[in-house]
Amino acid sequence: MRSIKEIFVIGHGPSSSHTMGPANACEYILKQYENIKSIKVTLYGSLALTGKGHLTDYIIDLKLKNIDHKIIFDTKTETKHPNTMQFEVTTNKGTTTETIISIGGGTIVTKENFKDHLQEVYSQNSLKEILHYCDKENISLVEYVKKHEDKNLFDYLKSCKDHILASIDSGLSKEGYLPGPLKVQRKAKEMLANLKNDDPAEIMAISAFAVAEENASGNLIVIAPTCGSAGVFGGILGYFRKKNYSEKSIIESLMIAGLIGMLAKTNASISGAEAGCQAEIGVACAMGAAAIASIKGLNNEQIARAAEIALEHSLGLTCDPVQGYVQIPCIERCAVYALKAKNAAKLATLIPSTNNKVTFDDSLKTMYETGKDLSSEYRETGKKGLSEIFK
Repeated sequence: MRSIKEIFVIGHGPSSSHTMGPANACEYILKQYENIKSIKVTLYGSLALTGKGHLTDYIIDLKLKNIDHKIIFDTKTETKHPNTMQFEVTTNKGTTTETIISIGGGTIVTKENFKDHLQEVYSQNSLKEILHYCDKENISLVEYVKKHEDKNLFDYLKSCKDHILASIDSGLSKEGYLPGPLKVQRKAKEMLANLKNDDPAEIMAISAFAVAEENASGNLIVIAPTCGSAGVFGGILGYFRKKNYSEKSIIESLMIAGLIGMLAKTNASISGAEAGCQAEIGVACAMGAAAIASIKGLNNEQIARAAEIALEHSLGLTCDPVQGYVQIPCIERCAVYALKAKNAAKLATLIPSTNNKVTFDDSLKTMYETGKDLSSEYRETGKKGLSEIFK
């Protein structure tokens, strides 16, 4: 299993797979080739179907602004992965075609990094194996992460934490409408102004709105594990700040969350185009539940239970962003699932400490199988669900 740094990445919204992935792909192409005369970029699957609303063409135009280029939205050709891009690069030496896949969380797979993509940091690849290892070594999950990651992990996650809090504050300061034809009005600032009590749970919901609105505007956020689900951890960090948890405990909770997220990315998917919104918001909810359980001092088994509860009860969630914009239902959904993460962590403390019938690994496997069984029209293609109603 690879480093949890893949799960928390600082970048611009509104989509880790549809905006950050193509941006990274363009940067890769520009580094790989010299004396480029022109580039033709063909987008397939979900990238083609919802790319406009996710600003895919905008970010490609921005990255390739100094080069003659053309973007083609191919909604007909079927590909093995729904987030597939083909770059046809013409240089002084001729034309070369290269296929790049955006697998979620801003990560891209190319012919150059394919082996690096498989490089592992952790020898265990399931939560069951990890829990067994921790039990054998008599260590906590936080100690397990620290044992495997490099020494700069704390500073890396501190930077992510600082950026999430900055995104909350930025989102809470703004008014007006989000980009695009839906004319969705920013709500976080008004929600905070209307707050009549000091309930940390309400601060959690408002903070989730703030970060999700920043993401929808294409501003700087931290994916967790994707851009569309970034508001979940916006809510959780807003909650942690309100509860005055120490910086050390917050960062250690992010280590636990990253571990859960990386298990999902390794054994299933965090891409809405591949497995529906359960792979994005559902995994974010499981990560959040584990983080809250960790910061409240729950043991390894209880943390695992919190993550399992959150994921199990997110199964079947479809990805149907209206007109391809990461606004409806995405923003409100981030707040709902931040609150759900909190409830899952609480429930993990109430359930008697007995062997669970369903493990996190079971729920993860089920999530992926469910995502594969979902009609492609409910997997970030903008063809069904709310997308169809609001055409």
